[in-house]
Parts: sequence; C-alpha cells; structure tokens
Amino acid sequence: MYAISLTSIPPRFDKLEPVLRSLLAQRPAPERVILALPRNYARFPGPVTPPALPEGVEILRSDADLGPATKALPAARALAGRLDRLIWCDDDWIAGPGWARALLDGAGPNDAATGQGFSVARLKRLGGTTADGHADIAQGFSGVMVDPAWLAGPDTDPPDAAWPVDDIWLSGLLAHRGIAVRTRPKARGALRPAYADAHALQAARIGGFDRHAANAACLDALTERFGIWPNARN
Repeated sequence: MYAISLTSIPPRFDKLEPVLRSLLAQRPAPERVILALPRNYARFPGPVTPPALPEGVEILRSDADLGPATKALPAARALAGRLDRLIWCDDDWIAGPGWARALLDGAGPNDAATGQGFSVARLKRLGGTTADGHADIAQGFSGVMVDPAWLAGPDTDPPDAAWPVDDIWLSGLLAHRGIAVRTRPKARGALRPAYADAHALQAARIGGFDRHAANAACLDALTERFGIWPNARN
C-alpha cells in the first residue's frame, strides 16, 4: 500500500487533470492520491479556490506554505504510521506505465528511491555518496519514494534559506537520518513533460536568490543544523 502526493500553484490548476489522471492510472493502484495545497500562498497573494479534481484525488490543506516541499511534508505527517510508502512528484510531468512500480521495487525497507538524482560533489560539497546506483539529492520531478515516518518529525519545515530548494532540503533530512537514496532510471524513463510555462522554480529568483545561490544557502543551512555536506572550499 502506498500513496502519491504532489502540490501545485494557482496558475497551474487548469493544467493538472492529465497529470493527476496519470497518477491514478499507476499499477499497483495507489491507496491515495493527494494534492497538498497551502491555505495561502507566499508567492500568490489572495484567496485560493482549489481546482476541480478527478475522482480519486483528495486535497490536503497545509496551514503553512512550505514552498515546493508542500508536495511531501504535509502528506508525510498525515500518513506516518498508516502507510509505509509515500511517493511524491511534480505537477508538470505525466507519469507513464511502470513509473510507480519502478520506485516501489527500487529500495529496501530502510532505503528511499528516486528516478534521478545526483551527488552533492556536483555542488562542491563534501561527504556525499560515491556508490553506484545511489544519490545524495533525490530529484522530485522524477519521483521520490520514502517511508512517510522519516519526514514526519517536528523539525522538518524548511527554513527561509531552504524554502525554494525542496530537493536539497528533503534529501538532507533523509541523509541526516542515514537513509540511503537509490536511483531507479526506469522511473525517470516513464515520465514525459506535461506542459511548459513561466512558473518553473528552476529559473525563478526568490528572495533575491537565483537557483545557484538558493542551492548554496540551503546546503549551508543543512551543514549548520545537521553537520552534513560541508563546503569543500572550507
């Protein structure tokens, strides 16, 4: 038994249906498909009317806007102790047949799995894994599978420095717990883009930080809090 969770933003609500239907069509079928939405958005002020959803998709409201990590953390807290597998993903990719199965079959009970990942060495950090078939940073667009209990603790909300960089923050939480992340290329291969728009965080500048600066600030926050992945230049 497993669940799938994702989040979205108001400008994308009218594009979500094909994405959500692709998640509902996964086999084995998910126990729940959750669209986690904050009650108010930091980047999109004003009241929010949730989108119409296909049957089988439920909305989970988050009191706080956790940024893109809203795709994972509210569902992890709601499901911890109830299900032992949660997959999170992005809202702009279509998941083809075999996507969820590749992630579910991709790791043991104490491992996470992702369709695609990379080493923190790419970001000039120390202490990352060098094992073949493993990654430090699990890339959410490709799907990430965890036990929700791993992310259900009280200190998992991203600090301001980590708010825009969910992949690094969530992966750091897993690393702090000693959870290995295994890569499952078959899951990445089952995905295709759903649409293109101007709201991708990869190209966004938030709080004065471009993507490179946001990555560095998030890694610094993880090093300060947990002592992991220090700067290789220090």
